[in-house]
Amino acid sequence: MKVIIVGGGLSGICLAHELENHKIDFRIIDENVNYSSKVAAGMINPMTFRRMIKTWKGDELIPTLKSFYPKIENKIGHRFFFPIKLRRAFASAHERELWIQRLAEAEYSAYVNPVESVEDTPDYFHDTFGNAFINTPGYVDAKKFMQHNHEYFLQNKKLEYASFNFDELDIKSKTYQGKTFTHLIFAEGYRGEDNPFFNYLPFKNAKGEVLTIESDIFQKDEILNRKCFLLPTQYDNFKLGSTYKWNTKDPSITQEAKDELLETYKGLSDVSIKIIDHEAGIRPAAADRRPMIGEHPELKGLYIFNGMGAKGYMIAPYFAIEFINFIVGQGELDREVNIQRFYKKHYKK
Repeated sequence: MKVIIVGGGLSGICLAHELENHKIDFRIIDENVNYSSKVAAGMINPMTFRRMIKTWKGDELIPTLKSFYPKIENKIGHRFFFPIKLRRAFASAHERELWIQRLAEAEYSAYVNPVESVEDTPDYFHDTFGNAFINTPGYVDAKKFMQHNHEYFLQNKKLEYASFNFDELDIKSKTYQGKTFTHLIFAEGYRGEDNPFFNYLPFKNAKGEVLTIESDIFQKDEILNRKCFLLPTQYDNFKLGSTYKWNTKDPSITQEAKDELLETYKGLSDVSIKIIDHEAGIRPAAADRRPMIGEHPELKGLYIFNGMGAKGYMIAPYFAIEFINFIVGQGELDREVNIQRFYKKHYKK
C-alpha cells in the first residue's frame, strides 16, 4: 500500500501518524501556506454552551485524544498538549439554570462542576450570573503542534513542500508525477471546496480571527470563557478569540473582526490589554457541521478527509484512527461522517 496525503495541516498530520502506526508507506504533499490549524486555539471543550449540552460524540472523542496526542509527543520528542482548567461565566440566568440541571444528570458528571462561589471568582472576571469549571484534558498549542510535526516528517523524508498539480495526476493508472499510489487522500482544509473531485460536497467554511494579547493580571492556569475565550499560551501571553465569518476564502486579518473581538472582550473583563498579534484562518466545515470523510463515489482510490470544523483538535484523532482502519479493511466509517450521506442530493454523474 502506498498513500499520498494532500495537505499537512491537522488532518494530514493525524492521518500520517496513524499510517505510521500501521506501518504503511506514505508521503505528505503540502503547500506550507495559511492553516486554520496554526491559528486555532486548540481548546478541548466537551460542552456546547449555547444549549449547554455535551459536544457531539465527546464521550468517544476525549478518551481517544487523551491517548493519541501524548503518543505523538513521545514519538517526536516535543510537547504541545498541556493541561489547563476551563472557567465558563454564564451568559444568562437561563444558561445558569441549564448548568444546574446538568449537575443532576449522571451523563454529565464527568464534565460539569458546581457553580463557583463569589469569593473564588477572580475580581477581573465579569460574573453577573455565576461561573463554573468544565473538566477538560487541556489544550493543544497549535503552533507547536504544526512546527514540531512538520520538522519530524521532513526529517523522515515523508513531507514535501509543493503545490499539488492535478494535471500530473493519472487516475486510471493511479500515478502522480509518474509515481504509483494505492490511496490518494485529500486533506486540504478549506481548499477542499475547490477540489475538482470533491467540489460537489456542501462545504460551509468559516473564517476565524484571533488576537494575541499581553496582560500581567490574568491567571495563567485557566481559560476564561464568556462569548469569547481568553487562553494562556506557552509564550507568556494570551489568545483572545474568536470570530466567525461565512462565505469567504480570504484569510487576511480585518479591522472589523478586531473590533468585534475587543467589543466581546468587554463582556469578559475590563482589564486593560496590549495587542501584540492578529491572525486569521479559515475553518473547513460542512453544511451539517459533521466531518466529510470517505471514498469518491466513482473514482476508486480517491478519498477525502476534511471538515473537522472549529473543534478540529478534538475531532481529528478519533476519525483519523477510524478512517485508516476503514481503508485497511478493519472497520467501517460512521454514517454521520461518511460522504455517502451527500451522494443522492449533491453528486451528479
